[in-house]
Amino acid sequence: MNKLRLLGLALLAVFAFTACDDDNTAGENDENYEIPSTYDFENVSYTGQIQRLDMLAELTSYMKTANDGAVLDAQAMLDMYANENNAFENSELNEADSKELENKTVDADISLFKTFIRDFAQATVDANGGVGSNGTPGVVTSNDGSKQYFFDANGVEHIQYIEKGLMGSCFYFQGVSIYLASGKMDVDNEEIEEGKGTAMEHHWDEAFGYLGVPTDFPANTDGARFWGKYSNGRDGLLSTNEAIMNAFITGRAAISNKDLETRDEQIEIIRNEWEKVSAGTAVHYLNEANAAFADDAIRNHTLSEAWAFIHALKYNPNKKLTNAEVDGILEELGDNFYTISTDNINAAKAALVEAYGFEDIQDQL
Repeated sequence: MNKLRLLGLALLAVFAFTACDDDNTAGENDENYEIPSTYDFENVSYTGQIQRLDMLAELTSYMKTANDGAVLDAQAMLDMYANENNAFENSELNEADSKELENKTVDADISLFKTFIRDFAQATVDANGGVGSNGTPGVVTSNDGSKQYFFDANGVEHIQYIEKGLMGSCFYFQGVSIYLASGKMDVDNEEIEEGKGTAMEHHWDEAFGYLGVPTDFPANTDGARFWGKYSNGRDGLLSTNEAIMNAFITGRAAISNKDLETRDEQIEIIRNEWEKVSAGTAVHYLNEANAAFADDAIRNHTLSEAWAFIHALKYNPNKKLTNAEVDGILEELGDNFYTISTDNINAAKAALVEAYGFEDIQDQL
């Protein structure tokens, strides 16, 4: 009886070992997989994200003509936003008829950006190439004569509200709240489509595309744009470049090796570090506004940038501030940058510094 019992246990052990071995060969998590040093994987595609970055770049280029006194066409900008009526000089963007900025923007913000566009265009009409001041839209030149920006009658630079605003409400929102969330991550990770990988791998790649960096970032920063540019700009103090890039690379390798626990850890890192870029950049521009407070052009320009990076903080599932708290910080900046006080700027800065633990670097950002 004892011999039979021992034989049965032995057979069970052999069966358990064999079953476990079969599971591994079927594609279960292999903890010994290799993680590359760059975003170099088979079957990667994020062309849609590159196209949207290109669309925003062309829209921004058009908007900047207002800085030289040009009158802007609201419909032309709305067409670029929605990719309608062959609005782009780059014909390849017009042909990408399934890609647009509007339908990737947070739903609640679409009407906001359309209002920004219409108000901006109307302000350029009202200014008609004139000089701006409090109560009068137009171009304002910095005290040293080196910079000039178009502001509306309240000192708002709509170029920044629209460009940096869409970086937040479109690129950042899609990257951290859509493509790295359950709706895009709880999908097939077995069937490989040539050129795209599995559905889960492809969604991860699309999130990476919204970061706007080369595949060998941060060793190579050439071509980094939008969020990649601002991550690099704050990296000396925030050390976000390697943290975000390593998380994207590690997470992609983890998905390919069915290691979803590691994938989820990298999602948390990406969200937290990307949020830090937005908050740190907002503090940076508030510092710039304080430093150039007596210069209408520089103050209004940097406050407009700060507004957009603060507004973006609403769109992270791990956000450290509630939407109401973000709105409270924006209220400190008010609706007229010609009449803002340093107390207002410092109150907005203090709220961000406390929320993100920037106390030791707040004046260096």
